Amino acid sequence: MTTDQQVEQLKAAGNAAFSVKQYDEAIALFTQAIALDASNAVFFSNRSAAYASLSRWQEALNDAERCIELRPDWSKGYGRKGAALQGMQRHREALEAYE
Repeated sequence: MTTDQQVEQLKAAGNAAFSVKQYDEAIALFTQAIALDASNAVFFSNRSAAYASLSRWQEALNDAERCIELRPDWSKGYGRKGAALQGMQRHREALEAYE
């Protein structure tokens, strides 16, 4: 199996775990995908969402910011950042991220 196939399997498994609210499992799977391909913004975005679902706001923010670094033109990263900042009660910064 190629690395690309492994990464796609991990992403699919992570998404499946997330969809049934197994957030710790999703985080573990996305972390494995990141270990194989740290240049994929989707993995950071998805892991950010999983962290946010567990109210682990700082980790969600860290991943959102990495997502933005990798793909500054992709709005999803800014949405993830806004959600993390809102969870941290940093409303003004959250609004800026959403804008």
